[in-house]
Amino acid sequence: MDTYSSIFTRASTRKFDSAPLSAQALEDFETFITGVKPLVPEVKLTHKIVGADGVKGLALPKAPHYLLISGREHPLRNTAAGFCFQQAELYLYSRGYATRWLNSVSPRQPDPNFIIGIALGKPSEPAVREPGDFDRRSLEDISSGTDSRLEAARLAPSGMNGQPWYFVASGGVIHVYYRPSLGGIKGRLYHLTDLDVGIALAHLKAAGDHEGKSFRFTVNQSSAPTPPKGFAYVGTVE
Repeated sequence: MDTYSSIFTRASTRKFDSAPLSAQALEDFETFITGVKPLVPEVKLTHKIVGADGVKGLALPKAPHYLLISGREHPLRNTAAGFCFQQAELYLYSRGYATRWLNSVSPRQPDPNFIIGIALGKPSEPAVREPGDFDRRSLEDISSGTDSRLEAARLAPSGMNGQPWYFVASGGVIHVYYRPSLGGIKGRLYHLTDLDVGIALAHLKAAGDHEGKSFRFTVNQSSAPTPPKGFAYVGTVE
């Protein structure tokens, strides 16, 4: 299975086998991450993989490994993190491993630049789903215009399943927007919608790679259509 195919069957899990990944599997994973082209070159992200003794948080799934992601402040830091590490998540899934994004985790050793974590390991039960199992909004609700890559973005995971994205497609170009707040109780509890749109961008890239299309992310708000009400412009995929 490749990373693109993973989009249509992946499911996050809280049920992991306690056995750690092999040293070779972890080395291959690090090699993959090193090869991911950053969304925004000036955003510098770091990560480390720790065991249960390296994290804290409420109701964390018991996993053999936790990936902790950090980066210095930048307007697109969180979006860049979602973009990079969702590609890593799809890579892991394509090789039979399972993951879960963790908004509630934090490093046991304080890190002022910490963003988010991911639990990872072998699943103790199948972490798969059928197309009909995805609880997602329709393409009509999240986009205008037509582009074959949008279906992959539609299936992207997001915190509290908020799906805080909107796409305007025209002539092979996709303008990307996000909701800064989910509103209501969700908006008070969850503050990483900008990271979620980075996850959706990773799915756009995987779909483009599958179709042989290039992926170039630019920020040029003056040339983008006006955002829908409640949304803010993120960037444009060309």
